[in-house]
Amino acid sequence: MFINPKVDFIDASGKKDEFFCSICRFPLITARDFKYNSDFFCCHECFLTFAESRQDSWKEGYRPDKTTIEEYIYSRKKMFANQLSKEQK
Repeated sequence: MFINPKVDFIDASGKKDEFFCSICRFPLITARDFKYNSDFFCCHECFLTFAESRQDSWKEGYRPDKTTIEEYIYSRKKMFANQLSKEQK
């Protein structure tokens, strides 16, 4: 079965939004995620983790290295897995 992960949402203004964060590749879920994605090209969580303390350099193009992002994604997935296992008990 083939699933196309590219999803485009276009509002009445014709402005195109992404559905996944460009840093962590997690889906944008909340309105806050979409707001930070339009301003900083990342979700709210990535903004808090990587961009908030360096907003000027972030807008100039700074991005964390690949290893840092991979470690962040791993810890975020692990946090969700732990939360799910607690809810199932």
